[in-house]
Amino acid sequence: MILCLFLSCTPRANRWGFPQYEYTYQVPEKVDDGWEISSLQEEGVDSGTINELISSILNKRLKNIHSVLLVKSGKLILEEYFYGYERDTKHQLHSVSKSITSILVGIAIDQKKIPGVDEKVYEFFPEHTGTKWIDQKYDIALEDVLTMSAGIDWDEQSHRLTDRRNDIVAMIYGDDWLQYVLNKNQIEMPGKRFNYSGGLNILLGGIIKNSSDLYADKFAEKYLFGPLGISDYRWHRHPDGTINTQGGLSLRPRDMAKIGYLFLKGGRWQGRQIVSREWVNASTKAHIPAYYGLGYGYQWYRGEAAVDRSVFETFFAWGRGGQFIFVVPEFDLVAVFTSRPYDNFYGVLLPLGIVPNYIIPAMLPPAPAQNSIQVDPRFIAKYPGKYEFKKWNTKLSIIKEGEKIYMTDPHGGMIGLSPLSETQFQGALKVFGNMTINFDMDNNEEVRHLILNYGFLHLTFDAIR
Repeated sequence: MILCLFLSCTPRANRWGFPQYEYTYQVPEKVDDGWEISSLQEEGVDSGTINELISSILNKRLKNIHSVLLVKSGKLILEEYFYGYERDTKHQLHSVSKSITSILVGIAIDQKKIPGVDEKVYEFFPEHTGTKWIDQKYDIALEDVLTMSAGIDWDEQSHRLTDRRNDIVAMIYGDDWLQYVLNKNQIEMPGKRFNYSGGLNILLGGIIKNSSDLYADKFAEKYLFGPLGISDYRWHRHPDGTINTQGGLSLRPRDMAKIGYLFLKGGRWQGRQIVSREWVNASTKAHIPAYYGLGYGYQWYRGEAAVDRSVFETFFAWGRGGQFIFVVPEFDLVAVFTSRPYDNFYGVLLPLGIVPNYIIPAMLPPAPAQNSIQVDPRFIAKYPGKYEFKKWNTKLSIIKEGEKIYMTDPHGGMIGLSPLSETQFQGALKVFGNMTINFDMDNNEEVRHLILNYGFLHLTFDAIR
């Protein structure tokens, strides 16, 4: 019991039971699960940068991360666990479950069980007459559900996940999840605006069931997990039989990596086409703008980040608390993170910066030293002031001391900013690490916005005058 309590508060213990702060890389162990094994060195990955990443986790500079796995060129090259988690420990994925549910929809379309993404959703639920979606024949297509742009009255953002005014909480505590969603009002044209809606994913599970006569867990077992060699998983089931496809799946991190590699290779695993390449391409295309500068496909996000003055793209599955499957095609790379799933505010963002700040640089040759840049004092004088990110009701300030400018965060911290150009500066956030900011000016050279770029996220702050 004492050991369990100890392991829960320290990332890793050494063989004497004391916290481990020093890190020595070890090649992942070969087991009978379908993965080939290689090393950082053999795959041309800079071990120094990866060592810095893992050491930062061990020293709690990067907090609450439970696992980090890297697959390069089809080979597992990094596998690290923390806080008592191990290779065979299943981890709660939260909304990564949504991305996997989307794969099941694609398989059902490949098998002609579902006609296609243009099919109207009400056609799938004839047993739910008496609900608004069905009786009023909402003009909402399957694609609108997949892209979370159905146009229904759904609020999953304004209230905490302990508040029953939050629609996802109200649904989960309800007796009939499908009925709850199908009774929501349509308030705008579908396909026009992204609105994060976990209930829509529950409809995807219901569509799989009504089209294949298999609940989502059994459909996955037969057509996705079985072919991938995934046998150890758990999927939460509501008392009425409904599978919690929007957040109830638990997998081992090695199996999460199989999902990422399946998509990296266009739906193939070990020579077998499990889901069509067309579905993979459609799923990972940015159909609609999401938030923070990200695009959204069929339950998968798409983003880009600048690293060493080049821009790299990724698509990824993202779950509450910091559960991620990243795919970076340019490097033939899959990166998996699991993190503390609850009470972990920073964890939901942390891996979005780790990939561009550590993992992608480890794939690149050393960057040349940057020449110092002198910014015209006329520009420097325009930047100080207050800026607001309205979505989070968050303000920050830019202040000037001498010829340098600094950013103050909402907690009063002060971050020095170094110029990359006359309008772009870089600095380091205490919790998250490297970031850049861009000052956006109008034709009169007045600053209108400050764009904070952290990893794959791009947050636009309005200048307050």
